[in-house]
Amino acid sequence: MNPDPHTELSELSDEALVSMRDTEPRIFLVLLRRYSWLAVNFAARAAANPADADDLTQEGLMALWAAAESFSAEYGASFRTFAAVCMRRRIATAARAANSALRSVGGSLDDPEVPSDILLADESASPELLLLAKERVDELYHLLTDVLSRHEREIFCLQMSGFSYAEIAHRLGISKKSVENAIQRARRKLRAVRSGENPD
Repeated sequence: MNPDPHTELSELSDEALVSMRDTEPRIFLVLLRRYSWLAVNFAARAAANPADADDLTQEGLMALWAAAESFSAEYGASFRTFAAVCMRRRIATAARAANSALRSVGGSLDDPEVPSDILLADESASPELLLLAKERVDELYHLLTDVLSRHEREIFCLQMSGFSYAEIAHRLGISKKSVENAIQRARRKLRAVRSGENPD
């Protein structure tokens, strides 16, 4: 897609923005402004306390970024629904891992239980949240692009978007074992970088 250069990015649809992800680095900031409040909403519902809510919000923001990286119209859902499901799945998984989920916030694209009040809402994130989100996303973006191969990054983003190993294998036409190996390599590299080691 080649939108009019005079068109503001903020005026474009989600799908038009995502179609430009490989050539326009600013598109994610627009998506952050539109949907970072969803991460806060889902995190608040899943967290046992404010500290957990902050951690879960960060998980949701990473899932939003991964959703933008992995979205395809072939999924049969709008980006808004896809992103909401990805954030809910990621936050629910993180909450369960931390033994802090008070109630389920899970869901799938096949489950119509994506709350309409949330999907129809249009809340603006606070400036403080947007700044935090931008910092977290910038850090994640550079970490993924500097350390992971394109193949590893694609699989990692799909996994962060809530897809199972089997679903990823089916979508990419590779074996489930190849998916598992790629995710293990990605995690090993990311852990190495975060601990100050050489990822290779």
